[in-house]
Amino acid sequence: FGSYPTTVGTPELRAACGRWLERRFGFAPQSIGAAQVLPVNGSREALFAITQVVIDRSRPGALVISPNPFYQIYEGAALLAGAETWFLNSGPGPGFAPDFDSVPESVWQRTQLLYTCSPANPCGRVMPLAEWQLLFELSDRYGFVIASDECYSEIYRDAPPVGALEVAARMGANPERVLAFHSLSKRSNLPGLRSGFAAGGPETIKAMRQLRAYAGAPLPLPLQR
Repeated sequence: FGSYPTTVGTPELRAACGRWLERRFGFAPQSIGAAQVLPVNGSREALFAITQVVIDRSRPGALVISPNPFYQIYEGAALLAGAETWFLNSGPGPGFAPDFDSVPESVWQRTQLLYTCSPANPCGRVMPLAEWQLLFELSDRYGFVIASDECYSEIYRDAPPVGALEVAARMGANPERVLAFHSLSKRSNLPGLRSGFAAGGPETIKAMRQLRAYAGAPLPLPLQR
């Protein structure tokens, strides 16, 4: 308690996060390295930080797609990063599914980041594998990053929900185009502990780590995508 904690957390904590991802989502043992995990003070911090890292202010009309209803940090992070928010409304169809086909081409072309939440708040809908695959195909086509808010991933009735990193590995997607965010707040009823982590491509995690260490550094930070 007499010294500041490290920016990246302890090696033991990063290793524990990686092992949990491997067990939960079926990765090979020791396949999630320390460079792919960043412990954070609850997922809220990281969900804000990823927008500050990803958004390129030099590109006019930067856009962030957010589900609607939405966690307010999605919109706030986009505004403070200098981007506009385009809300993808939950439709009246089964489970209040978002209609990705309704997004105009002009919106996809400006999109730099897309937030998604599965299981979703407030309806609890779980994204099926086919929908994840469509999302990754759109990411490859238009070059945006997927921020997958998975803080409810351990609250389910039957089969465990599929995760973004799991689908990305199956599809051979660019690992720098997706990050998953996990937290103890909802799944373990420990909001006061302020403990969570972000996981994804090592270059994106490196940029988030840099932002965390020097909050206020010139943005955007350079990323290799």
